[in-house]
Amino acid sequence: MKRIYTLLGIMFFSSLGLFAQEANDCDVNLSLEHDYIVARKYDEALKYWDKLIKDCPKHSEAIYADGTKIFKSKLKKAKKAKDEAGKKAYLDKLMQLYDQWIAYFPNSKNLAKIYHDKGLLMVDNKIGTAEEKYNIFTKGYQLDKNKFTNPKAIYGFFDAAVDMYKNQKLTFEDLINRYDELSASIEKLNEKYTMEMERLQKKEDAGELMKKEEKRLKAIRKNLPVYAIVANNMDKILGELGDCKHLVPLYKRTFEANKNNATWLRKAAQNLSKKDCSNDPIFEKLVVQLDNLEPTFSSKYFLGILNEKKGRINTAIKYYKEAISLADKAYDKAKIYFKLARLSEKKGQKSQARSYAYKALEYKPSMGSAYLLIGRLYASSANQCGNDEFTKLSTYWLAASMADKAARVDPAIAKRARKKAAYYRAKAPGKTEIFMKNMAGKKVPMKCWIGGSVTVPNK
Repeated sequence: MKRIYTLLGIMFFSSLGLFAQEANDCDVNLSLEHDYIVARKYDEALKYWDKLIKDCPKHSEAIYADGTKIFKSKLKKAKKAKDEAGKKAYLDKLMQLYDQWIAYFPNSKNLAKIYHDKGLLMVDNKIGTAEEKYNIFTKGYQLDKNKFTNPKAIYGFFDAAVDMYKNQKLTFEDLINRYDELSASIEKLNEKYTMEMERLQKKEDAGELMKKEEKRLKAIRKNLPVYAIVANNMDKILGELGDCKHLVPLYKRTFEANKNNATWLRKAAQNLSKKDCSNDPIFEKLVVQLDNLEPTFSSKYFLGILNEKKGRINTAIKYYKEAISLADKAYDKAKIYFKLARLSEKKGQKSQARSYAYKALEYKPSMGSAYLLIGRLYASSANQCGNDEFTKLSTYWLAASMADKAARVDPAIAKRARKKAAYYRAKAPGKTEIFMKNMAGKKVPMKCWIGGSVTVPNK
């Protein structure tokens, strides 16, 4: 009996040693494989990766993270070489990898991102049905909305949702709810990157921007406008489904069931306002109920819109000012001050409009539209602010400088702002006039409501 126990003991410890050796082999292969991944030597990495996926599929998530890098690289090369067979093989491999990753690591903290990336792969390569893409994106989105940062993924998700509705696999209410959620995600991301851009631009102006930050700022300026494009494209593919003809009956039908739900009321009012349905009685019903239930920035803002639509401008201004006092977020205050600036512009109150526009810029320095409004105010005053033709036309240089600022701080409108700046400069005095009057580099005083002065260009 003693001998039997001894043999069992030997077998037990031998098996432990075997398992330890296997684990050690997995660690060694993973380390070697990952070193090649870091060096972007994917063919060399693949030799070790093949052993890992065969012998240690549950050893580490790094196997799958590295595997996606290997096969995405090979997919890119196959596309470049127009190798259709290779392209299909690598796409199949990547899809399989994502499925294995999910199966072997169901509690991964990266699960939302894995679903996001799998769906994005399908969107980028036009594979899978709308239902497959929708279901994959839904799983990821439900796990963690904050992982949905890629604009293509957001657009692909909504595009799939529209197809699902058209194929009667989603109700119209579900489609609008998805639209609301994804729109909110875009707004959140846009705000996050805008705030980062403003912080970096402030350092840039002070000459304190580091090399790494300079690169980051350049990337944000390039990519930030994409979120606005995605939001516009979502509206386009929603098309007529998102117009008053469809939204008004939906909110009339569902009002009673949701009248004590402030979040629902706010989203409904926002959609009706966005689609210019604020003239319909249901909009008033929604915003009055929202204000009774939860008087906040949103309710006062929508009451301002309601009264502005009805032509009750003074009442609208009252509600807009109440909205400012209740706003917690700087960007919300900026939005209202810009509204007030536009209302003052319409009333011909140019000085007041400029004051409100600068107020908006205090809370959102990247609001290029506020600079464009100020430029527009200056340009419209060209015939009022000078004793002679040269002085009057000099106002356009001031207007152009505002458009320049708009282009610099707001990548989303930079192209339009640069065109506006060029338009204003074309209307200002030309080189011949500057030379004839010997005004190059001199200051021209602005004696009307504008005040201050403008410097004449040297060339």
